[in-house]
Parts: sequence; structure tokens; C-alpha cells
Amino acid sequence: MRNSRLTHAIRPSPKPSTSTATTRRFLHRVRHETKPYNVAVIGGGLTGLTAAWRLVQDPKCQKITLYEKSPQLGGWLQSERVEVGDGKYVVFEHGPRTIRAMQPAVLPMLDLIFSLELAEQIVLIGKTSPAARNRYIYYPDHLVRMPGPKPDGGMLSTIMDALSTVFTEPIFKGAVKGILKEPAVEVRSDLRNDESVGDFISRRFGPKIADNIVSALFHGIYAGDIYKLSADSIIGVPRLIEAQSESIIVGAMDMMQTKRMFIPADYLLAMCSVVGQRPLSHFDRMRALVRPASVFTIKDGLAEIANAFERGFKKHSDKIEVVTDARINDIKREENHDITISLKDGKNTTSQTFNRVISTAPPTEMAKLIEAGSEKDTSKPIESISRLKAQNYAVNVMVINLFYNEPNLVPYRGFGYLIPRSIPFEQNPERGLGVIFSSETSEHQDTAVGTKLTVMMGGHWWDGWSESDLPSPEKAVLMAQSLLKRHLGIDATPAVTRARLQRDAIPQYTVNHQVRMGGLSDAIRKDFDKRLTLAGNWYGVHGVGVNDCVVQGYLSATWGVDSLEGVKDLTTGMPGDLMDEQVGGIPTSSKRYLMQQALKAKRTT
Repeated sequence: MRNSRLTHAIRPSPKPSTSTATTRRFLHRVRHETKPYNVAVIGGGLTGLTAAWRLVQDPKCQKITLYEKSPQLGGWLQSERVEVGDGKYVVFEHGPRTIRAMQPAVLPMLDLIFSLELAEQIVLIGKTSPAARNRYIYYPDHLVRMPGPKPDGGMLSTIMDALSTVFTEPIFKGAVKGILKEPAVEVRSDLRNDESVGDFISRRFGPKIADNIVSALFHGIYAGDIYKLSADSIIGVPRLIEAQSESIIVGAMDMMQTKRMFIPADYLLAMCSVVGQRPLSHFDRMRALVRPASVFTIKDGLAEIANAFERGFKKHSDKIEVVTDARINDIKREENHDITISLKDGKNTTSQTFNRVISTAPPTEMAKLIEAGSEKDTSKPIESISRLKAQNYAVNVMVINLFYNEPNLVPYRGFGYLIPRSIPFEQNPERGLGVIFSSETSEHQDTAVGTKLTVMMGGHWWDGWSESDLPSPEKAVLMAQSLLKRHLGIDATPAVTRARLQRDAIPQYTVNHQVRMGGLSDAIRKDFDKRLTLAGNWYGVHGVGVNDCVVQGYLSATWGVDSLEGVKDLTTGMPGDLMDEQVGGIPTSSKRYLMQQALKAKRTT
């Protein structure tokens, strides 16, 4: 049996204080008295829905108004049940399709699912399944299974297979040499300055590993260019290990031996925000549920989460109002520091004033609304507007779902494959990012028997393309079929297809993202007297995944609005100043990472 001890860590920093005074600061914040307040939540995607739902549970929050500009809630949670004949159907996902089950990041997501009464709808994909263990990269003209445990193999078989792959596949050319040399690589003198993911990996392991392997990984997560993405934001733990141990490999091995690991503090703080409202058995149940899983999904698709929010909001219609097709005209600061939101419907304008506002709207959209609301102000929020306008880079992703009546068309079993930046153009003229073997992860979703695939295209490859350059849905389907024939030999005609261009789907955390977010957060707090909170993927500091969205929703609905009704210290090892001065702006821990160390628990008789 093991329990955990926590200390905190950020890039080279003094050792943490766990003094009584520090703990008292945390407890003082927990006992902080909140006056009754009302809130507007702008944006009905996952982060906004989560924040609104948490606010519904807050007895000090008297009224919530949720504004969503589209006709329906859910944002990128877009599932579609498609009939394929004989009363059978398949579920197509046009946004995220699975949720990573890694703890503690997943715990706020699970807490949310339980509170929405969706726990019975969870479909687990086990850690030993082909979808969990077989991950492929296409290079240079075929699929290469990444080394790792085999679904049906023992230790010796796994080792032999891994060695054969590393020493025979061109994708790993130079990889062994890069790994062996890494401990001797000199540490940068300016480690506090950010660098790109590509530059960091190239510096430590060599450019081939960066271009052949790491670029594929981040095509799957960010659809982004590793030579633009921020190492500090996206792979902060390896950078921290380098700073502490002067070698990633040596530092990682030391942490494995001492059973230590870095955890983003925000994940634990999100759980702190509800631990006072849940029995201890609740957390044990959540951990036990996903312990055997690699990822999971929802039986009727992830959009069912949005449907569950809608059902929950209807039960609390006396406290929350949901406004869809909302055309916000401006956001205005009042003399008493409240915030007024005006909506325009044709020639009619209606306004409502709020004590607090949580916005998940894109930064450029927020800049326009704030600018419109401050036209007559003698002191304009110039810095906030300027910083919002500067945060404007996201990528378009085309998602193509295909279903074939013929089963087992894919000659591989696994989650799917990703495509690196380094393969020849003739092998990827469509600018594909990767292919998901969707049949492997939707066994309990679909009633039709066949082969289901999802092809993703575009991302940073399509940066700078004009509207006329982007493929139509019909053309995208043909491009996907061409790619599948070339890569997998699939020449069959799909029975059903759906293609959807997701515009500005994934904000790009480029170099110095953390610095920009810190400056934006400070400006918003100052200009709006801590009444305006920003949350969602545009303002994230850890990632753009589903779990990250939920964490931000939890933090924004507690520390972000200065209401700590459910907050309770999660562990005596938690530093007490993690969320000092985090009201408004972008609520995030002052220490990015905590160190968790597993200890053998002493048994008493």
C-alpha cells in the first residue's frame, strides 16, 4: 500500500516551505467569506459549461446567465449518430473522441461525469488492449509500431520486438546515438528563457528524433509545428528535469528509482475545489473506475456530456438562464466595477449587469467586445485590448469520418497512426496529420459491423491558406480515401462519410506562451478590478485536452470568482500560497508543478 507526499517545484526555484504559517494561509483562503453574487458565463463549450455547472452548486452564487453564440451547446463536443442501414448505426465524432484516463488529470473530469449522472455511460478502453498498446507512426512509406508492451506478448517478446524495430526501422536512425549522448549534452545557460519543442528535443536528442517522432506526436495533439510550439508550456516537466539534473535521462531514471513525479498543481487544486463537498469514498470510486483504463469515452459520444449539462440546467432553471444564438454587442465596465453585457437582436439592444464574468470566448473576439464597450471611457483598458488582440493563432483541422460495410479492412490493430513532418511530400500530398482506427475505440458505441476510420488533415500545414485553398467536404472525403489507399491499401468504397472543417479548432501555444498569458492575466485583473475571468483552450497553461478544459472550469468557478465554498485542503503537503491573488484574470497556481513522492505506508496493528 502506498500514499503520497507532495512538495512543490517550478523551474529552478527555492525549496518549498511547508511551515505552519504557509498552511494557515491556505486555510485562511478556504474560510474566506464570499458575498452573494451573480455571474455571466460567455461560451457554451466544455469549459464554459463546466464553470456554469460548478456555479450552480455554489450557494453564494445567486444567478448565472450562460451566453452561447451558436444554436446549441457543446463547442467542440460534436457527436453524430449515423444510420447505415437495417436499423444499425455508427457514432461519428467531429471533435475529441476519447478522454485520457491518467491520474490525477482525469479526476476533475470524472467528478464532473459523476455529478452529471453519466458514470453508467462510460466506456473504458483497457491498458492492455490493442488500442492502448499499439501506436504507429507512418515513416517513410509504411506504418511503424512504436516500441512498447505488446497486447499478447510477454516481457522477452516485447524486448526483442523493440530492439528489432529500433535497429532496423529508418525512423529510428540516429535515435540510439542521440539517447546515449543526451547525458553529456551541455545545459543551456539561459534555461529560464523559453524555446520551441523542436529546438528543445533537437538540442537534447538530435533533430531526427524531433522531426521523425516528436513532430508526429504533436500533430496528433496540437496539429501544430514543433518549431513554433512552446516547450515551456507543453513539455514543462522535461525542461524542469533538465534544469535540476542537467540530463533528462539521468533525472528521469532518478525519479523512477525514488518514486517521484511532477504533477501540475492546477490538477490538484481543481480537486481541492470540490473535496469539501464530496465523501472520501467518492474519490476512491473514481480512481478505481479508471485504474485499468488507458482512455475512455461515452457510450453515445462525447456530445452526450453537453446534453447532460442541458438536462442539469433545466433542473435548476430558477438559478441559471441559458441564452443560445447570443449576439453580444459589447462588454462595459461600470463605475462600481460591475460588468454590463449588451446583446443586439436586430434593432433591439438589451443589457444586463453582473458582479462577475467568466469568458471562454477567443481573445480577438473579447478584444472587439471590450473595445466596443469602452468607446466613451476616459480611461480605456488599452493593455487588455492589446494583449487580447496579440493572442490570435489557431489552426484549422479537417475531420473526415468514414464507415465501410466490410469489417477488418485495416491490416493493423491499434489506436491509429500519426504522420511526422519529415516524410516525403509524395507520401502525404493531402497534408494529413494522422488516422484513427475508430473501430478499435468504439466497440460498445456502434451497432453496425464494419470498419470505421477517422482522418485528420490540415493543422499548421494549412497556415496562410486562403478560403479558396481549403478543400470542400466533398473534396476532403476524396483526399482521405486517396491517403488511406496509399498508406493502408484500402480501396473499398465507404458506405457513409462525413467531413467537417473545424475552424480555429486548436489554439497554438507558441514560444513564450506562459509569459504572454501572465501579462494578459495581470492586465485583465487590473483593468476589470478582478471581476473578469478568462478560461478555456485559448487561455490554457498546460494543454488543450478535454481534461484541461474541465480543470479550468473548476478553477474559474472557485478562485476565479473569489468563491471558495467547496474548497478544502487536499493534503497537508500542499503549499498554502498556490492560489494567492488568483481572482479574475487567468486563475492558475503560482507554482506550476508539485512533486509527488510515493511512500510505503506504515501499517499499525
